[in-house]
Amino acid sequence: MLTGVVLSGGTSTRFGQEKGLVTLDGEPMVRLVTRTMQSLTDEVVVAVARGRSPDYHRLLGNGVIVVEDEQDGGGPLLGLTTALRGASGEYVIVSPCDTPLLKPEMCKIVINRGKGKDGAVPRVRGYLEPLHASYRRKTCLDAFERSLSDGMRRPKDAYRLLELAIVEEADIRVHDPTLESFMNINTREDLFRIANRQSCHR
Repeated sequence: MLTGVVLSGGTSTRFGQEKGLVTLDGEPMVRLVTRTMQSLTDEVVVAVARGRSPDYHRLLGNGVIVVEDEQDGGGPLLGLTTALRGASGEYVIVSPCDTPLLKPEMCKIVINRGKGKDGAVPRVRGYLEPLHASYRRKTCLDAFERSLSDGMRRPKDAYRLLELAIVEEADIRVHDPTLESFMNINTREDLFRIANRQSCHR
């Protein structure tokens, strides 16, 4: 069984409102990413900030599992840990809610490279992308929980405990030539730019 995880628990300080609920072409971004995940996986878990689950339940319906962080300000490692606790799959494939151009083909590469290991992480423009990775749920949940208990907040802080494959940029570009899967919407300017890009592709 494979679980899709959508992380929507960030503080959205630069954007000024809950990013997962921001619309692109009339659709909330979290729904766009969730729909991509549903095309690939057996279940989808959306991790949200404390107190925000009613908004996401109303938006996404009963077919999606919504889980809340247990505390505020725990960073992406807490969001991942929360999601893995709510997941059932042997492996999970992860994406942030603010990457609405996520490509299923890119996800498939990461999923396949992670099989037989503790997961796989893309390396794009020289940097690891832990929020676009695949993770073996049980072993990674243990590593993430141990790292959280040590006061760490980044997924990469737990990697020393795991055996992960690296998916290089050249392999990703075969199916996502312009790396659209990694285009985050952090500001309203980003939203405007990506909305215009989508219009040009029609």
